[in-house]
Amino acid sequence: MNHDHPPLLPGGIDRVLLILRWLALALAVGLSFIDRSTEGVFVGIFPLAGGVAAYNLAVLFLPRFLPWLRQPFNVLALDGLVATLAVYLNGGYHSAFFILYVFVLLAAAFRLSMMSSLLLADLTALLYIAACLLNPAGVGALQATYLVGTKLTLLLIVALLSSLLLEQLRREQEETARERALAEAQATFVSAVSHELRTPLTCIKTSVELLQATEPRDADESRHELMQTIADHTARLESLVNDLLQVTRLEAGQIVLTRQPTDLALFLRRVAESFEPLLVRKAQTLELDLPDRLPRVWVDRARIEDVVGNLLSNAVKFTPRGGHIRLALRKDGNSLAVSVSDDGPGIPPDEQARIFDKFYIGRDQRSAAGVGLGLYIARQLIELHGGRITVKSMPGQGATFTFTIPVKADEAET
Repeated sequence: MNHDHPPLLPGGIDRVLLILRWLALALAVGLSFIDRSTEGVFVGIFPLAGGVAAYNLAVLFLPRFLPWLRQPFNVLALDGLVATLAVYLNGGYHSAFFILYVFVLLAAAFRLSMMSSLLLADLTALLYIAACLLNPAGVGALQATYLVGTKLTLLLIVALLSSLLLEQLRREQEETARERALAEAQATFVSAVSHELRTPLTCIKTSVELLQATEPRDADESRHELMQTIADHTARLESLVNDLLQVTRLEAGQIVLTRQPTDLALFLRRVAESFEPLLVRKAQTLELDLPDRLPRVWVDRARIEDVVGNLLSNAVKFTPRGGHIRLALRKDGNSLAVSVSDDGPGIPPDEQARIFDKFYIGRDQRSAAGVGLGLYIARQLIELHGGRITVKSMPGQGATFTFTIPVKADEAET
């Protein structure tokens, strides 16, 4: 029967137990100076301590030659026998080498399952009683009976508490490992599915664009609307697949920033220009507050364009027809701050702390398109740049999203 249990501290458990082994011996020697009784003592402190030390050294090397010593339960059983012999040779009930039993039980809690640890505790208690009974000091005196009973109670308490604690830690460790494995499996699945979807989506998108380009001018209006619907939903699905891929790469640490010195004001103007068709469609106004002569920043332009594009897209989506949107840039200490404000419905205070969580969609936004990845991705990308993103909003008064990009000292001078 294999009593071994997966180690609680992989790679470090042997070191911990080695320290405990020698600490127990040192405590036994130290406590022996307090008990000056010579009743039932066959071997003195130092010769016995030398013998236990030799045994400790042997335990380190003998498993290389004796395979049965590689099983934790066998080693712990042998430790218990050595502790019993030391107690018997050094006075029985009053021997300070009783502390070696405590080490055995602590080691059992680390190495064995809870049931195996408690079984070993019972065996240890029987061995201790046997050592005390066989030693000439005996247990007949009231003091001896009291000490033996107290030490047995201590052994059982140590065994129970240490086993319970370490069993709970093992379960939490196993649960964490299962959750991590599940998260990795989910990420792998999402990545695989997203990759598989990209090719047919690209084909559909290309085919629709080709059909639209070759569509006769006098084509039926319903046919034209159908083609536009296909194009819109294909673009939406493509955006979702790209978001899923980007999330899995971010969480796997596979996103590497390609930084370039960038005039952020000029860069933001170009991004804003790409939203002109959407703004015209909803009769919205986009105000730009982008002062010149601000220091350049080193950014990954494609990633920052994703962030700004997401914020502007949300602003257009939630701002009513004829509303107002503002894109601003300013110096904020050692950073440049970019903000996007809108005239939308705003965000309730209790949702603002969660708005950047993965897959979170606000109560008032659940009818809108999207799965709650855009702001999560934006936060991850800004944090990769060393900045932070925040939101300020009041219900009915719109929202302002602001992110910062640090300016290095040498950049501030350019």
